[in-house]
Amino acid sequence: MHPPSAAPSLGVDFGTSHTIAVVRRADGTVRPLLFDGAPLMPSAVCADAHGGLLVGRDAVHSGRRHPERFEPNPKRHIDRGAVLLGDQEFPVIDLIAAVLGAVAEECRRVVGPPRQVTVTVPAEWGPARRRVVEDAAARSGLGRVRLVPEPVAAATYFAESLGHRIAPGSSLVVYDLGAGTFDASVVRRTEHGFETVALDGRGDLGGLDIDAAIVDHLAKTYGEHEGWLRLTNPGTVEERRAFRDFQEEIRGAKERLSRHQQADLAIPLLEVEAHLTRTELEQIAAPHLERTIHVTRAVLRAAGLEAARSAGVFLVGGASRMPLVATMLHRALGVAPTVLDQPEVVVAEGSVRWTEPTRPSPPPVTPHARPRPQPPVTPQIMPQAAPVTPQRHAPLSPPSAPTSPSLTGPPPSPQERAAKQRRARRIIAAVIAVNVLLIAALVYVFRPDAEADDAPTLSDSLAEAATFDRIGPVIEAHEGAVTSMAAVSTEDGPALFTTGADKTVTKWDLETGEAVDSVDFAYSTEFLGLTALSDGRSVLVAMDTEFGFYAWDPESFEYETLHEGQGYSDLDEVERDALGTNEGNATYAVMYPTHSYLWDLENGTAVTGDIEFDGDQLASLRNYAVFGDRIGLVTVDAEGGLRLYETRVRLDTGLEFEEADDWSADDAPESLGVVSIDGTPHAMVLSRGRYFIWDLESGAFTGSAEWEGDLDANFASAAVTVDGAPALLAHDDDSQGAVLDLYSGTELAALADEDDDSNLVTDTDSVVVDGYTIAVTGYADGTVRLWNLGS
Repeated sequence: MHPPSAAPSLGVDFGTSHTIAVVRRADGTVRPLLFDGAPLMPSAVCADAHGGLLVGRDAVHSGRRHPERFEPNPKRHIDRGAVLLGDQEFPVIDLIAAVLGAVAEECRRVVGPPRQVTVTVPAEWGPARRRVVEDAAARSGLGRVRLVPEPVAAATYFAESLGHRIAPGSSLVVYDLGAGTFDASVVRRTEHGFETVALDGRGDLGGLDIDAAIVDHLAKTYGEHEGWLRLTNPGTVEERRAFRDFQEEIRGAKERLSRHQQADLAIPLLEVEAHLTRTELEQIAAPHLERTIHVTRAVLRAAGLEAARSAGVFLVGGASRMPLVATMLHRALGVAPTVLDQPEVVVAEGSVRWTEPTRPSPPPVTPHARPRPQPPVTPQIMPQAAPVTPQRHAPLSPPSAPTSPSLTGPPPSPQERAAKQRRARRIIAAVIAVNVLLIAALVYVFRPDAEADDAPTLSDSLAEAATFDRIGPVIEAHEGAVTSMAAVSTEDGPALFTTGADKTVTKWDLETGEAVDSVDFAYSTEFLGLTALSDGRSVLVAMDTEFGFYAWDPESFEYETLHEGQGYSDLDEVERDALGTNEGNATYAVMYPTHSYLWDLENGTAVTGDIEFDGDQLASLRNYAVFGDRIGLVTVDAEGGLRLYETRVRLDTGLEFEEADDWSADDAPESLGVVSIDGTPHAMVLSRGRYFIWDLESGAFTGSAEWEGDLDANFASAAVTVDGAPALLAHDDDSQGAVLDLYSGTELAALADEDDDSNLVTDTDSVVVDGYTIAVTGYADGTVRLWNLGS
């Protein structure tokens, strides 16, 4: 028996490939739990012959003999209901509970029942995934657990275990490269603890992906061997066993190359021994690591932080042990990262040292009671409340000097004030006179022809520009990245509205490239979009990160508050959102992993309660389709079957979709995008390097094209017309923008300046000016550029 006062705390990092657990005893000492003598327990599970589950190294050992019953990475299936192991389906929650159960059992055996338990989760995980972990922990015998975001746990380790001082207001960059995922985050120290202020990552980038690249490298030498195809595309139990052994050989060789300059590995079935050097490994891994550098830089820009001004760059995750990681980061950021011998244990130990913030927490997030916008006091459009007042200003005019009462001496007499006013008027008149003379001189020098036309406008330059030429000046729009844009045709000509990391929304005259007006906000703006109110007015709607909604008249730039933010939001959990109309009212649709709902922007109320997804919808890819009078929900299942639902009532519209010409039995949807083509929403389904397009009004299949992108990563951002032909504006987080032929996928042009190919596109839009289509691109450096796409 262990007395309550001696009960330890337990911290668990349930990872993609390994699970690590540490205990903190009553005396404050922290030690990892050992599983079969090692601190890393494989997160693997394997079904036994009696319907039970083996975990850890027992699962790995059994999986070599029964690979059909083996699942090495159950965390990757967190969004699935069940996984087939052999001939039996197991709920994913049971697989996770089995792994956590092994941790609970070892903890009880070594130090007794834990007093409290923390389990780390990715910072971007939403309520549905968190709930799976909580329920699995309860089933495992761990009871109620506290969930800690992984970057916060890493920052806690950096400060508490390593003893680095992080002052309140300072930020730490956490670079987490694990087996299956990569995450970069900026974690800020506050008076109450740590909070994640910027985060991005890749679910398809980790040590396992580098392992796969090593296989591709070896194929150049051994791919013609008779046994290679059987090894890499196993069809029998023996071949699957050989392939798993091959994966272990690759992983071991990669780890040895972190310590040595060369390593050998056996290739099963071929009966050969391959030779791999560290130089070869670095050449293989460099393109993957370069992607992590792009993500890390983007996160720093989003946080408004320079790496040199941070408290440090901290490497965590087992795959970050590769020496090339620290070298590339140091070269890219100019800061030598903190590297540990065992980066795998950082998150687990940090979680057990983590303490609950003392400030009040937001209301608990559950499927039926989650943070959401609350209706305003009255259903009418309200003026902005004082605490969150956006400040309008003319950005190109300097602010006037502040005035304050004199702190010493008597106030001036009326005669003195009058004399000062006369002197001030004479000074102002003199300054005006000098300015007039100066302007006249400049006009004479630079515009000697008094009859010359005004400076060329956008319309003037269009007639002389070739298709895909950049036109007009570079617009210096924001301090920090451009986060969203909307190009609009107004009575006064084409206008552009932008929002940036500096929390401003600005209106620009596209003819001249000059700012018209600007508004400061308390929070960053998530998106800008054009829609219509029930009274027929077109309005530009902006939403901030606290679910505050604002509407502008595009002509006057007068804004109204549609809904005030509540000081918290669950935007990190949002999978999709859309702006449109429902029954005539401007409406915002928001989708979470398990449900969606519609928010009436004019009345400040939810159109419906939570619309829970049914089994078919949960098992499908989902996206919104915005029609003229409604917002629909389109899904595509594992076999490529499309369905369209009325979002408000979740009823299938019954639309029949035409079969794709070249869809095969081997195709399986990888992602689902929706783009408007000639005003009609179209579904774009990605499968095996091609995208397939369906008209969501008629259900007609309209074509397919080769595609190297990811439709879920904003590659296809808008459909446009290029010299009369349909095309796509496309970009992702790691590249410049491009124009693609819609039905061939061919890149028609890169939207990049020849002298600056490192500036990444953050958003794109288009507008028609004098019959010409203009592409508008916003960039990570806060600039905006215009491009001619032809008449």
